[in-house]
Amino acid sequence: MSSTQIDQILILLRKSAHEFYYFCRKAFVAAMALPLPHLLVICLGIAVALMILPLALSIFIAFMIFKLIVILLAIHLKENQQQANQLHKEP
Repeated sequence: MSSTQIDQILILLRKSAHEFYYFCRKAFVAAMALPLPHLLVICLGIAVALMILPLALSIFIAFMIFKLIVILLAIHLKENQQQANQLHKEP
């Protein structure tokens, strides 16, 4: 990589860090302006979202894997039955 590309990447990273800092500062100021019961409800909502979403996603993935296994077994059993029927018809 040339030095101009590295400089552009560093400028992009510096701008991103500045924007992230600005966002965090604004969020902190907004959180400090909230009364404690509202802040507690927001924290509980975030905690529930962080707990429920991965659980739902993992259950969905497990269901899809189970469904794939059942479909593959059904296809395999159907092929075995067809081969068995062909063997019985050919004598």
